[in-house]
Amino acid sequence: MSTQIRGVKADFDQKNAVEAKPSASVILMRDSSNGPEALMLKRSEGLSFSPGLWVFPGGALDPEEVAEISSEEEKRSEDAFKLAALRETFEESRVLLARHDDNEPTIDSTCYEDFCRQHDWPRLPQHFNLVAQLAKVNWQLNLTALTHLSTWTTPLQAKKRFLTRFYVARMPQGQTASCDGSETVEARWQSLATLKSEIDQGTLKLMFPTEMNITWLSQFDSLAELEAALVNHVAPSVMPRMEKHPEGVMLNIPTEAGYGISQRLMRM
Repeated sequence: MSTQIRGVKADFDQKNAVEAKPSASVILMRDSSNGPEALMLKRSEGLSFSPGLWVFPGGALDPEEVAEISSEEEKRSEDAFKLAALRETFEESRVLLARHDDNEPTIDSTCYEDFCRQHDWPRLPQHFNLVAQLAKVNWQLNLTALTHLSTWTTPLQAKKRFLTRFYVARMPQGQTASCDGSETVEARWQSLATLKSEIDQGTLKLMFPTEMNITWLSQFDSLAELEAALVNHVAPSVMPRMEKHPEGVMLNIPTEAGYGISQRLMRM
């Protein structure tokens, strides 16, 4: 039996699970008068995977980054995920989480704009090396800007599977997020309270991990409060279990993951 839910095409008769590709995603956040806001990107309706869904910037690791996580050294593996997260964030939203080589964290907004003009979407090569391009201006990606929030692995029954590390980061001052107009067709800042309300009303098209991460983050009234909580936060590792249901697919997650639910019915 093959079925389709938001962002996941599943085959319950599949005998051999597809290997989960390592990927990384960044939840960019900023404070507002309505509480913390997150950057959301809308995927094009023409894409084969997760068309029309709202997502955080992110994507799969490059082969070089995959080789690093295969080294089985914890720090190298974590750095590879973070590098992928930062690279994908720049490629998808033009937000650059970087710092000077002397560790000075602030990048001048004019220099940032010049860098973006030199590396605009139409001119990005297929294998764009962000690290190498930053080195030319004595910058480096700022791995310390990311805090690991959670790791989600696509259920075994899915035809496409990912092991995704989600990170939280503050939006840098003096930068503007945008969409590439191709893979993503809209970029918007939305308060977590509004996103949670739309989730509860069923009006927002999200993948399940995105929904759960927003739900968890929505409990905080400011970024300062969130960042204080993240100091001792242990990122849960979650792989939902899928079950066939007369009205769709039931996703089961362990209660100890900390999302306040153990089941969610995804209607078809």
